[in-house]
Amino acid sequence: MQYSELRTATLRTAFAGVYVANIVAACLHFGAGYLDVLASLIIIVFAACMLMVTLQVPEKFMVYMEMTNREIVFSWRFRMIADIVQILFLVSQGVLGDVMAIVTGLCTFGAFTLAQKRPDIFRELFRKHAGDPEMGGDGESEYQEAA
Repeated sequence: MQYSELRTATLRTAFAGVYVANIVAACLHFGAGYLDVLASLIIIVFAACMLMVTLQVPEKFMVYMEMTNREIVFSWRFRMIADIVQILFLVSQGVLGDVMAIVTGLCTFGAFTLAQKRPDIFRELFRKHAGDPEMGGDGESEYQEAA
């Protein structure tokens, strides 16, 4: 395994860990009132979707998303929106939710910083979408199209 593959695998694992922790936090707070249930369900759905996209499994789901013109789920913009929605609902879920909102926010900020400082790593993690911002200032910041 090359260093770049190991680096990408490590980042994917870190992002996956955050999404699993968000699911656990939502499941632990699932309950008292209907708004708590709704907030937990929203967190679980977004976190599960981002977990699948991050790990690129199951393969059938990935192929379905690519073939039905729903490739936006692979983009930086969708990840940012999904993370912000999760953060907003995690804040309503007590101390554990606050902690996970901070961790999720730090991961989102880290991914944005990574896009600015190391666009090559960013390109390995995310696919290009028409609405995504240009990252990196070196002029060679366009991502490679996913096959």
